[in-house]
Amino acid sequence: MNKSLIFSLLFLNASVSAQTLSTQMMVGGLYASASHKTSHAPAENIKELTPKEGRLPPDIAAQARAITGSNQRIALALIEKGEVVFKYRAEAVTDTTLIPSFSMAKSLTSTMVGYALCDGKIKDLNDKVAQYVPQLSETAYGKSSIKNILQMASGANSSGANGEPHAGFSAQLRDQKISQLEGLLKYKDPQTRLFKKVEPGDGFDYKNLDTATLSLVIEKATGQPFHKWYEATLLKNAGLQHPTGWLLDKDQRAIAHAYFFAAQDDWIRLAIHSLDLLKGKGGTCMQDYMTKATNDRIRVLSNSQFNEYGYQFWSGIPGMRKDTFWKAGFGGQFIGIDPTTERIVVVSSTDWNTQVFSLLQNWANKNQ
Repeated sequence: MNKSLIFSLLFLNASVSAQTLSTQMMVGGLYASASHKTSHAPAENIKELTPKEGRLPPDIAAQARAITGSNQRIALALIEKGEVVFKYRAEAVTDTTLIPSFSMAKSLTSTMVGYALCDGKIKDLNDKVAQYVPQLSETAYGKSSIKNILQMASGANSSGANGEPHAGFSAQLRDQKISQLEGLLKYKDPQTRLFKKVEPGDGFDYKNLDTATLSLVIEKATGQPFHKWYEATLLKNAGLQHPTGWLLDKDQRAIAHAYFFAAQDDWIRLAIHSLDLLKGKGGTCMQDYMTKATNDRIRVLSNSQFNEYGYQFWSGIPGMRKDTFWKAGFGGQFIGIDPTTERIVVVSSTDWNTQVFSLLQNWANKNQ
């Protein structure tokens, strides 16, 4: 097996073996146990899913079944040209079980930035963050452009294992012991590298607080809470069928980098929606944004399978098509999209497992 599929990822700064979660957490326990959260009703116009199972090439179907044979796999779906051609879920998963995003939420946040841009709320991605969030004017985040933040290139000294500024930071947000804004103001200074301050845009460095910055930009630009903008854009336009939710920090702001929850079929809808936007089904502005979000990339200098990073989307797995992109979250949450073949893999898991990469790669290389 390729060593790049075994060793640690830069963006998590943790070994694959450390990326394990409990099944209870993954099948609704994390959301149910949270005392501070949002709950969003389904969209008025639900996107119908078209099941077309039994159409996969036998070897791809066998590979998918082998992946689901592990107790660690919570849910797996394969979509081709908008049709669900394979679907599995563990016994504990129901139609409405709320499965966490972990860092796949970053890609959702990016899409919501796109909606704010196309609605004229954000004027330009090259605008400085401080134009929208004056509280951050004296921080590395505030001095960065929105594009710098989208590419994890604020230069702020707030990176660590799993993108955390310190161990347990996300749990503290979840428990309302700290707010995202407090974190941004605490870890406000730029990094120092070779005795020089790192400038915005100098390079990639994975930080949860960069995504928190984007959520504040959305809030200030749109004049409404981040989770309300989610309702008005992503929830509505993706046609989500079941209740969804976000966990909240002590300021009652949605924790944008990690804690979004949706049912399996709605994760499928969100995956299809990303491809639809890229194909122009959401208008030319969002098509342009998604094209840049998945192709305007910054280099990831690490021994990881992802060699490039767009606007909160991962890419650059060796052997895959250049335009393939991923939403990725702690513990093995993945949405992989091959725009050329319009083939998508959606997986929820309790451990980081690289088999999903080879599944999409092998399937994408089949004749259309």
